[in-house]
Amino acid sequence: MKKKLHIILSAALCAVMLLSLTACGGTTTPDTPAPPSENTPAGTPDKVYEWDMLVENSLTHPSSILAQEFATLLEERSEGRIKITVRAPGELPYTAADYLTAVGDNSAALGDVNSMSFGSLPHASISLLPFLMNSLEDFYTVMDITGSAVEEELESYGCHNLWYFPWPPQSFWSASKPLSSLKDIQGMKIRTSNVELSNLVQTLGGIPVTLAGAEVPSGLSTGVVDGVITAAYGLGGAGWYDTLNYGYITNMQIIPSYMCISKAEYDALPTDLQELVDACGDEFEKYACETMFNQEQEWRDTLISEHNFTINTISDAELAEMAAMMNDYWTTWAEEKGGQCPALLQEIITALDLG
Repeated sequence: MKKKLHIILSAALCAVMLLSLTACGGTTTPDTPAPPSENTPAGTPDKVYEWDMLVENSLTHPSSILAQEFATLLEERSEGRIKITVRAPGELPYTAADYLTAVGDNSAALGDVNSMSFGSLPHASISLLPFLMNSLEDFYTVMDITGSAVEEELESYGCHNLWYFPWPPQSFWSASKPLSSLKDIQGMKIRTSNVELSNLVQTLGGIPVTLAGAEVPSGLSTGVVDGVITAAYGLGGAGWYDTLNYGYITNMQIIPSYMCISKAEYDALPTDLQELVDACGDEFEKYACETMFNQEQEWRDTLISEHNFTINTISDAELAEMAAMMNDYWTTWAEEKGGQCPALLQEIITALDLG
């Protein structure tokens, strides 16, 4: 009897266990993870993303210091999920002219896409037009107007823009001739850094000269050039104050650089990190722009107080005269570039009241 009861109880227990397994789905075990849904972001929440960031100048240069500050901001905000190593020129096998393609093909995760790439970015190169901008407010206006077109250009090369910053405004600097008007440029040999400035110097009756930055001091000393177009910030950082003595502040060219992330790298991020890097870029942008402009003014003051420079500033009347003089050149330039350049230029001219 006991043996028969034992058999009956064992059979009942087996039946209960089979019913339980059937209710749980048969082959699924408690340790099997659920498959990701269609809304699950790419990447792994606890994965650490380690990136290289390419910068145009030495790591002690103010623009590179900004890049390092952004890298630190991302690491802190991501709680260590993003780690960035800022790479000076020469650390990796790319020149500044290569950064657009290096970031675009994800050879480097991030990089400072600068004016050396503007031959491939016609809408970005609108900023190279002399006397189109004269202040940080003008710069913001131009960046707002050209923003969508430039971002489309960058995306076409595989780059996603995070933030931009301006190189400090360009002005005239002379070794031996005081400058109090643009008429003083006539007959001077001026070192220029792009085609647009070379055309300007010729328009003013000067002689544009192409010269590597390292050759500028000797070029000034030997008369190869009489002056340069640069910013006080650039002049001071390069140590050219030993061979230059006079400045004429025109703010005639304000050139942006775009800090971009590889679109492939960006697209592979979890949604929360995509939102984070975009938000940090938006937040950092204004700080970077103001920092670069503030440092320009600090260097102008330093050149006067510590290096005995004589510096004059262009008048509003002369600025208006130059804008009127350059208008035909701007229009021809934009038509040659094509795309949205003519329409964007006219929008800028209207917004800045340059017509």
